[in-house]
Amino acid sequence: MLLIACKFSITPTFLCPQLVEIIRDMPTLLRHCITELFSVGGLVWMFRMRVIICFLCALLYFISPLDIIPEAAFGLLGFIDDFFILLLLAIYVSIIYRRVVANQGE
Repeated sequence: MLLIACKFSITPTFLCPQLVEIIRDMPTLLRHCITELFSVGGLVWMFRMRVIICFLCALLYFISPLDIIPEAAFGLLGFIDDFFILLLLAIYVSIIYRRVVANQGE
């Protein structure tokens, strides 16, 4: 965000703007950020972030000691819910990818 603030500062200098200038420039910066998010590049960025967040959540569940079927009590049977979550993630990502490819073809 600071790099964007340096780029769109009202008083262009070679140094990054002070906090007061960043706060003063915030309406302009937010307008540019929202415009960028709803452009084609922004939608691709949001798609990538959604996939990364899903992978991180699945990984967190996989390594978490709190499970639906705990491994400590049920051994290998306890890994079933972990693999089920990873399978659901793979299906979800493939559905998202198919939608993106179908939309690019139109």
